Amino acid sequence: MSIFYLIFVLLTSYFSFRYDRIEEPDAHKQHRFWLMCLYLICLTGFSYGLGGDKFVYMREFEEYPDTFTEVSDYVWLQFMLKSQMPGWTLLNLISRSVFHSFYAVQLIQSAAINTAVCYVASKYTHRWFLFLLIYVFTLQYFIFNTEVMREGLALSFSLVGMHGYMTGRKWLFYLMVPLGLLFHISAVIAALFPLSRLRISWKMLALAFFTSFAIWLFSDIVLGRLMVAVLGGMGAMVEKVLFYSIQASTIFGFLRSAITYLILPFIIMYTVMQNEPDEEQRRRMERMISYMLILGVLATSFAGFVRVYNYTRVFFLVLMATFVYTLFWQKRHMIIRLGALAGVLLLTYLQYMIPYQTTHTHYYNFFYPYTCILDEDHSVYFREVAHVEAVEAQASDENVREIK
Repeated sequence: MSIFYLIFVLLTSYFSFRYDRIEEPDAHKQHRFWLMCLYLICLTGFSYGLGGDKFVYMREFEEYPDTFTEVSDYVWLQFMLKSQMPGWTLLNLISRSVFHSFYAVQLIQSAAINTAVCYVASKYTHRWFLFLLIYVFTLQYFIFNTEVMREGLALSFSLVGMHGYMTGRKWLFYLMVPLGLLFHISAVIAALFPLSRLRISWKMLALAFFTSFAIWLFSDIVLGRLMVAVLGGMGAMVEKVLFYSIQASTIFGFLRSAITYLILPFIIMYTVMQNEPDEEQRRRMERMISYMLILGVLATSFAGFVRVYNYTRVFFLVLMATFVYTLFWQKRHMIIRLGALAGVLLLTYLQYMIPYQTTHTHYYNFFYPYTCILDEDHSVYFREVAHVEAVEAQASDENVREIK
């Protein structure tokens, strides 16, 4: 079944060669782009047991009632016991009572996130098909569609809202972010977007780095005070906040995070912004980079807050498509730009090769080989075992700080 991956890569590569050089409006280019977007929607929408976290959603789906009754009580229980927002619960309830299949949930989720991602990408780069290849090969496509499905739905609304804010339609932002919150609490991080007004320069990168280092250095004290307030609450939401808050990292972990979430993205995004001839587009890119720096500081300072960075990853990948396409066309800072690209490739490779001892597999095995609904092979449940190992490793005593 992995032939479906090969078909996507071959088609998208051909379309990239054929259409990515076209910058003016082109009906053929637009048609092919949305055709490949539909392909991506179907790829995960009709998948079976793809990913790791999805197995949790699949098992929970079987616990939902077949009838659409006592909705308010069920929504409240899911929120209190599993920290699941009402929108996600309602989506599962409707899919269970109408379609009796989790495939409906994953198809709707895939349609929402991939449509939003492709829509935003089409507004900020002309290299549409190169973006799709980067989106898939960096595994971000699979993460949004299988590992963080609830967050993916929230992100789909937030992305459209943030694009609306940058184009002067602030009402769209204030409509979409609350809708995103209905599916995952992480959408609250999108509320920081209007604050992203930093003047982007190399000095600002240095300031962001030293700010994140200072926060990381004194994070035990900061979180100690924060937890006094948080631990006074109750329910699964509080437990989840506590779990992510106590994740710790060494100085080497901090440096790797700084390279991953601050330095390399800044070099790539800032380079693209500097070479953008349209002043209005430059202004929007500056806001994207500013938002990336804000979330990058959070992700670098607190190991457990890495997931908030998902809300800026699409902006990074969009500008990376332009960066890669124009890499050899501009000679300025060539060594730095080549080094940044090499760094991203190395980090992507290291992510691919994360090992799982219980199943003798690696991270890429969550998504390869491809498995679809035409062949519900239960051998793919090794992914669930590997996912359990990954969660247990994240929660081990070696990876958490002691809050006093």
